[in-house]
Amino acid sequence: MKSSKREKIWRVAGVAYFGFFLCMHTEVTAYAYVDPATTAMLTQIIAGIFITAGVVFGVFRRKIIMFFRNLGIKRVKRKIEKQNAGKGKDA
Repeated sequence: MKSSKREKIWRVAGVAYFGFFLCMHTEVTAYAYVDPATTAMLTQIIAGIFITAGVVFGVFRRKIIMFFRNLGIKRVKRKIEKQNAGKGKDA
């Protein structure tokens, strides 16, 4: 019996899901101290990354949209050209 790609993906996702929660529920005592300033700095770094990504996406949004639109138009053009080339040979 062959399994489809979708079934394989779901199987891998299920194992990853189970593994993640298994790791989260195992207890290990960490004899360490996390300074609140470190946590604040990590939060600022993560926020900066998201803000930068949002600005980049906002600035290049129109170019990104036009890129994917042109990609679709080119695909349709090639399909129409193939159909017309096939009809030209038969006629």
